[in-house]
Amino acid sequence: MKKIILIAVGAVVLLGGGIGGTMAYLSLHHGAPAKAVAPPPKPIVFAELDNLVVNVPADSSNPASSFVQITLQFATTEPDAVTSFTSLQPIITAQVIALLMTKTAKSLMDPATHDALAQNCLGIANGVLDKSAGFKPPSPFTAAYITNIVEQN
Repeated sequence: MKKIILIAVGAVVLLGGGIGGTMAYLSLHHGAPAKAVAPPPKPIVFAELDNLVVNVPADSSNPASSFVQITLQFATTEPDAVTSFTSLQPIITAQVIALLMTKTAKSLMDPATHDALAQNCLGIANGVLDKSAGFKPPSPFTAAYITNIVEQN
């Protein structure tokens, strides 16, 4: 009788272990959630300052006699930034014009200065949005591009 009880207990243990192992295997391998898929990137939208014309000196030794026309675009993934930019465009335009008036036509037409000029304009656009609109997250524009620049004497 003892033998039968020991065999029955052993069978129950083996059967329970087999069922438990099978359940653990299924829950770990088949019931596991799929890998998280990254959300698609937000589309890039642009705000534009179109055809600003500034009267600047040809070089530092002459009075203002040249006109420089410039178009800038600002990139962001926040559509609300473009809306805020549009409403604050007069302030941004005034500050960009003030920046351009401190330059000469020679320096503005030099391609080596375009990256620094674009970064300064980017700082102006982000600064106005941060200060005047309290835009969150701050500094929504990630890049500025000079899409057109022309000098006329």
